[in-house]
Amino acid sequence: MVFDLSKINDAEFVAKIKEKPYLKNYLETYQGKGNPLPLFSEELKAEHKKLKEPNLIYSVAEDTFIHINPHTTSDDGYNEYVIIEPDEPERELMEFADKVFAAKAGGLDPPVEITERFNMVDTYLSKTLVASSSPVDYSKLGDPFTVKNFPVESKKMNDLKYHFLQKRAGTGLLDPFLNDPNLEDISIIGAGNMYIIHKAFGTLKVPVFLSVDAIDELIISLSEQFGKTISHAKPVVDATLPDGSRINIVFGKDISRKGTNATIRKFASTPLSIIQVLTSGVMNFTEVAYLWMMLEAGMSLFVNGETASGKTTTLMGLTAFIPANWKVVTIEDTPELTLPHNNWITEATRNTGNAASSVTMDDLLKAALRQRPNYILVGEIRGAEGNVAFAAMQTGHPVIATFHAAGMVPLIQRLSNDPINIPKTYMENLNLALFQGAVLNPEGKRVRRVLSINEILGISNDGNVMFIPVFDWDAGTDTVRFKGKGSSALFISKVLEKRGMKKKDEGKLYDELELRSKILEKMMEKKIFNYYDVFNAISHCNEIGLEEYLKELDEQ
Repeated sequence: MVFDLSKINDAEFVAKIKEKPYLKNYLETYQGKGNPLPLFSEELKAEHKKLKEPNLIYSVAEDTFIHINPHTTSDDGYNEYVIIEPDEPERELMEFADKVFAAKAGGLDPPVEITERFNMVDTYLSKTLVASSSPVDYSKLGDPFTVKNFPVESKKMNDLKYHFLQKRAGTGLLDPFLNDPNLEDISIIGAGNMYIIHKAFGTLKVPVFLSVDAIDELIISLSEQFGKTISHAKPVVDATLPDGSRINIVFGKDISRKGTNATIRKFASTPLSIIQVLTSGVMNFTEVAYLWMMLEAGMSLFVNGETASGKTTTLMGLTAFIPANWKVVTIEDTPELTLPHNNWITEATRNTGNAASSVTMDDLLKAALRQRPNYILVGEIRGAEGNVAFAAMQTGHPVIATFHAAGMVPLIQRLSNDPINIPKTYMENLNLALFQGAVLNPEGKRVRRVLSINEILGISNDGNVMFIPVFDWDAGTDTVRFKGKGSSALFISKVLEKRGMKKKDEGKLYDELELRSKILEKMMEKKIFNYYDVFNAISHCNEIGLEEYLKELDEQ
């Protein structure tokens, strides 16, 4: 069909279609199947996320667009996540460019940092490529290893630059996904389609079929970037991609029946602040104000939940409440925590397959105890390091960690049995257990919510761990239940004592809780959202006092 631009009222969309011929070609094919014209936006906006049947194209890079397509011919129930990008150049052109680049780059030391690597390859292309007004026969250009410049037909120039940069400086076909800030997970399930989890539109299918060989080639190429060997001898790998995303790989058809599979968990370069967490309804103002007081008092906290429940996001948001002048040590298998504190030591395990040269979480926790931190943050407690974490709590080093458990009973069972084996008498060293989950709200929409915040009180005479839920979530109303004054045992047993206050002053803590809640509400009203801005605001609040800071916010 002939694509009629005059029927499009969006001037921005028309300009993009004129500028990007491949976008026009895609739309002609799409509408040729009887589908309606999609909406267009340079970025995904709040109003788009509310669309029940999104038919939307948005930009994720200068030459890359994403189409959320509900008008798929597939009957599997999935909407599609379609990548619209420049056409891939013919194989002959890409191979010739590869050989010329290999000759020029042979003596260069490629930068580790992805932006510098991109700039290096981009500079090479700018110096080497010459626009030609007619098609080029590359078989007649001679030996590519001796060519200083080579011509490329003008209309193919942008296509070559896009795909060559993706291949040589980026992560290949993963680049568009990693450029999209709206994604949470990217799944390569083996031979077949890829799937992604979109922050606004849930699980979507990518209508591109990957073969077993294509996946293996991609993964082996990526392994050079994240610096870990992957092979049939070492088929399971956790690593970090150049953009900070975390990748888990299971390599080879012998253990993954459909071929190599990989799951990428995306992390924003700037984490979500606790105010942004509040805007999504994960917690309410009183819960966050309560945790602010507890972390300021040096309480130990486990953030618990199942996979993809948002544990790490919540943990990073809460770090704004750790005083700015405290020393913090983070310990992880794969680095993903980002803290705003200047006095922050970040450490990661090393698995070489050799016990003598490997460094475990257990090793790093023991080292952290000699570094005199005010807080130790553990990415996830799974095994023997749990014993060291509880030993740290006993010696006065508060610990914040994530843990896989859906409730207090499973938490205690997992901690007290193999492979962690924490004696129940040690449990009271953990002050707080927060449980978070992905649940359905009353409208049937899947949301993340803190389901309960529990205070651990001690051990009963019959050897059971005693705890009280200070906050819990009501599924029927999507609200938080809090009993108010007198509901927190830690206020009396820990916070009053740390502040040198008496039991009769308990009411002052609840007044302060309300005041902090108002401050958080006012920060949201004033749109203090950025992770580092929130940290600086809380630090400033601690310096001048709660009432004075609230007054400042009112005057802004």
